[in-house]
Amino acid sequence: MTDQYFVRRLEAFGDVVIGFSLALLALSLIVPNHAATLVTHYAWLAAYVWTFALVCSMWGSHYWTFRYVFVPTPFSIFLNYTKLGLIVLLIFMVQVLLRAFELGSARDVIVANELYWGCLVAYWIAAGGLLVLGMRARGKSLVPEVARLCVRRVWRIAVTAPVIVAALIITSRGPSYRMATTVAICMVVGIVIGDWAGRAAAHTRALRESTSVNDFGG
Repeated sequence: MTDQYFVRRLEAFGDVVIGFSLALLALSLIVPNHAATLVTHYAWLAAYVWTFALVCSMWGSHYWTFRYVFVPTPFSIFLNYTKLGLIVLLIFMVQVLLRAFELGSARDVIVANELYWGCLVAYWIAAGGLLVLGMRARGKSLVPEVARLCVRRVWRIAVTAPVIVAALIITSRGPSYRMATTVAICMVVGIVIGDWAGRAAAHTRALRESTSVNDFGG
């Protein structure tokens, strides 16, 4: 079995897991006794659309990582399986969060939020670890444009993950019903700031590479 064949099979396995996760998300929707409930209580729709978009973005990240960066090492394979397991767990946490909103106490809502967002942060850490490992393994053989995109993605994760954790700590002291919305807003802000920082870091990297090439040529 060649590494290339194994990587293709590993990527295909990830596609199946992500597709199964989307199916689980749809199956988690419960038909209410009264149709009017779907209109008066729209938390289910927000959670569904939000998580569906997240999982789709995860598939895009999965494809991109395997297409350009992934190198099969024992640790990178472990991180990949961890990442896939966290995607499936995230779908379960959606159900836990919705059940807490519907039937749980304020404490239940806080704990459910911590589990949901903590699972998402753990996924991003695993995904970022795969990028870092791939960049180090490939070294200078990595296409410069791909390397710069990797830097942007890693910075985005490095900024967003702590922002979410800080938001969880702060919002856990306030009204529980606002926690999910507040953390989601903080996450978006973290992504924007992280992307800006990543662009700056990638630009600096490109200038450094250009300077080193010019020095070598001179």
